[in-house]
Amino acid sequence: MVEAAGIALRAAAGLGSIYLILCVFLWAIQDKLIFHPQPLLTLPNHPQAVPVAIDRGEVVLRGWVVNEAAPGAVIVYFGGNAEEVSVHVNAFAERAATTVLVNYRGYGESEGRPSEQALVEDAVAVAAWAKSRFADRPLVLFGSSLGTGVAALAAPKVRPDAVILSSPYRSVENIARATFPIFPVRWMLRHPFRAETAAPHLPRTLVFASPTDRVIPFVESEAMAGLLGERGQLHVFDLPHNAFLAHPSIWQAVDDFLAWVGDEAAPAA
Repeated sequence: MVEAAGIALRAAAGLGSIYLILCVFLWAIQDKLIFHPQPLLTLPNHPQAVPVAIDRGEVVLRGWVVNEAAPGAVIVYFGGNAEEVSVHVNAFAERAATTVLVNYRGYGESEGRPSEQALVEDAVAVAAWAKSRFADRPLVLFGSSLGTGVAALAAPKVRPDAVILSSPYRSVENIARATFPIFPVRWMLRHPFRAETAAPHLPRTLVFASPTDRVIPFVESEAMAGLLGERGQLHVFDLPHNAFLAHPSIWQAVDDFLAWVGDEAAPAA
């Protein structure tokens, strides 16, 4: 009996040790799970893409302004966790809008290392730069996947005229909890991206979501849209996670939304 109890205690201690090792391992590698910086493979050669560098003091962020002289809104775009934003130059060049595409820290030719705090602070700085440079134009923050949290958390400080969120989430913490249910995610996570905290402060917001999205669960996107109330406009498409910005119907909805933003921002006759 005593021997059996001793074996059970040793087994429990062994399992506890393994659990603690796994906790430490997940805590140590979480940056690699959340951020996947991509290099700039080819410079965009579109004539409407003008390189831009934004000095943040300790680092310089680099990207492009697309359609600088276009009418309509100014879009500031924030990409996914494995996205180098030059891949979207051609798509944004087709819009009747100006778009600012600046890579996150560590992505493309932008310097530094990504973190939630750095990305949100950079987003505020880039949006403020765009707002100052195009002061007479309505401002739209456009976030995709990870970038939806960046856009949402930056919005209360930037006060854009509108927001677009493609595959949004309430928080990275929620997604991590579902992925690693036996671990104390709340205490381990350094980059929770609690976008839901910004929901009450967002202006009119266009939301894209898919029930077949295997990266951001549909229930997360739908719940985030629900937090917006009447300010949210949810469009549901049956698309894989990485197919949103390659789908014509998405861009038609974006163009219609941008036209609405322009009409709302236009001075009364």
